[in-house]
Amino acid sequence: MDIIESGRVVAIEESGVWVETIRSSACGSCAARSGCGHRTLAGMLTGDKGLVRARNSERLQAALCSINDRVEISIRGSTLTKSALTLYGGPLGLGLALAMSQADRSDLYVAGAFFVGLAVGFICLRWMDARGLLGNTEPVLERLVETAVQPVMVVDPTQ
Repeated sequence: MDIIESGRVVAIEESGVWVETIRSSACGSCAARSGCGHRTLAGMLTGDKGLVRARNSERLQAALCSINDRVEISIRGSTLTKSALTLYGGPLGLGLALAMSQADRSDLYVAGAFFVGLAVGFICLRWMDARGLLGNTEPVLERLVETAVQPVMVVDPTQ
């Protein structure tokens, strides 16, 4: 299942656009939304808006978009799951493994090994991302929802 979000185009590049989205679709469909403070905290810190880069797709190219157009972008649900497991599970797993390797030592060594494992895990992820080893996880342009009205200047040729 794809996750689809709509937003406003704020910048255009050759291979994609930057879209300002209002983070609402995930929170609106979540069963725990009434007991979760994530949406409230995100709204306080970022005004509930996010800036996302969406790449060209077969359905819509960046060249067809203008600033302030409303577009829909999507990301595959499996991509989101895989990315979350990689980004959180990798460093946590490495930290846990290093902490367990120090289990016979004092608590300070165990905690230190855990944080070293976390740091090494995040550094490895950064290295892998820089070399394109994590795959393409960017959202893609789906469709143009609404074209922005461009102001027109009328010039009187008699003046």
